[in-house]
Amino acid sequence: MTDRVLDCTCRCGAVKLRVAVPRRSSGTRAKCYCTDCQTAAQALGAADLLDPAGGTEVWQTTPDLLEIVQGAEHLVILRLSPKGLFRWYAACCDTPLCNTLPRLGLPFVSIVLPPGTADDVVLGPVGAHVNTIGAQPGQGAPARDVNFAAAGMTVLWRMAISALSGRAGKNPLRTPGGDPIAPIRVLTLAERNAAKPDPRATT
Repeated sequence: MTDRVLDCTCRCGAVKLRVAVPRRSSGTRAKCYCTDCQTAAQALGAADLLDPAGGTEVWQTTPDLLEIVQGAEHLVILRLSPKGLFRWYAACCDTPLCNTLPRLGLPFVSIVLPPGTADDVVLGPVGAHVNTIGAQPGQGAPARDVNFAAAGMTVLWRMAISALSGRAGKNPLRTPGGDPIAPIRVLTLAERNAAKPDPRATT
C-alpha cells in the first residue's frame, strides 16, 4: 500500500520536502509554545506561522521518512545560540521547515506545520501541548501542558526503534560523514534579544 505523505513547501516554492506517513503512530502531532520557537519565527519574519498564543504546530517523526524533493541548496540551519537546536529553514524566503537535534545521528525531526495546513485524516489531531508557560496570555492556549510526558516518551521510543532497526542511518539532512548538509547561522545575542517575545505581553 502506498504511504500517505505530508508535503511541505517554502513560501516561494523553491524548497519542497515530503514526509512519508505510513501510519499515525509514525509521528506525534504537537503544539509548542516555548519562547525559543517564538524567537526563531520572529527572527525569520515568520510570525504568521505562530498561532495567537505563540504556538508552533509540529509533526515529530524520524528522518528516514523525510525526503528533500527539491531545493536542498537553499537550506540553512538557524541556531539561537552556539549550542542551540538546529532549526532548518529555506533561505530563499526565510520559511521555517523543520527542527533537529544538533547530533544528527539521533533519529529525530520535527516538521513545522503552518496554521491550517495539517491533514487530520493523515496525522490525527494535535495530541500534545507543550511549554505552555511561554504562551502569550489570554490567547487561548491551555492553562498547563497537555500530554507533555507521554509525547516525550513516545519520541524516545520512536527513536529507539529507528536505531535498532537500522533506519536511523538514513537521514537526508546529513552527509555520509555525519555533517549537516547546510551551513549554520548562529544569531548574535543582539539579534536574539530583538526577536525574543515578551511572554507576559498584554493583549
